[in-house]
Amino acid sequence: LDAASHRRLAACVNISDLRDAAKLRAHKMVFDYLDAGADDEITMRRNKDAFSSLELHYRLLAGLKPPLDMSTRIMGRNVTVPFFPAPTAGSKMFHADGEVGVARAAAAHGAMYCLSTMGTSSPAEVSRVSPPG
Repeated sequence: LDAASHRRLAACVNISDLRDAAKLRAHKMVFDYLDAGADDEITMRRNKDAFSSLELHYRLLAGLKPPLDMSTRIMGRNVTVPFFPAPTAGSKMFHADGEVGVARAAAAHGAMYCLSTMGTSSPAEVSRVSPPG
């Protein structure tokens, strides 16, 4: 049933491709909610502008072989990747597991998780799948 979605996902090579695949897969209301920013979207525009001014030179990592150690510390906590999922209100609109599923995935990959104040899962539910501390 999901074969076409899996093929599109496997073909993605950048964030724009992932966005296009999500737009084809998700219900319009769900996609529009996730794709938009708050209020007048000024912060979202500023973030896009800031990132578009960066130029990545992929050859800098040439010659490195997996597994790569991307571990660092964020807010005093050891993590295996230098990023974490942003808090999103109402995650159960997008998947039945909601924030618990996102927290479980973050923990599985050694990332932090931050629960939204408008979450659809309780802090107690999320803490059950989160690592201690």
